[in-house]
Amino acid sequence: MDDLELAETTLLEALRRGDLTAVGDHLRDDFLITTAYWLPGPLGKTEWLAGLEEDFTLDSFTLRVVDSRSYGDTAVVLVESSQRGTHGGTRFSMSFRYTDIWVLERDDWQLAVRHARTIPPKEGPFFPL
Repeated sequence: MDDLELAETTLLEALRRGDLTAVGDHLRDDFLITTAYWLPGPLGKTEWLAGLEEDFTLDSFTLRVVDSRSYGDTAVVLVESSQRGTHGGTRFSMSFRYTDIWVLERDDWQLAVRHARTIPPKEGPFFPL
């Protein structure tokens, strides 16, 4: 497992444990996330973490790094992840595709930007959970 795959896995594992402090430790202070419809609009670090604390649990996940490109201390990582959990009081079982931008700071990869979208079932890969 390379450093970027480890960073992606560590972030999702912290979410699964419900350890939002650890999640926050992997995000840059100027972190930004946007989704196709999951969130009402782009959110910063503080807003995203507050939303997770309020109504999100991750029970299980799989993760596959589709591809990555490094540009010095910056990297773009394309990820597919199947996840099961609860959002807004409703159970979900969905697959997602992420485009993540990571920045290497003090020998640690920090997530700067995430764009996430759901993968329609007919398009999505099969990830047994």
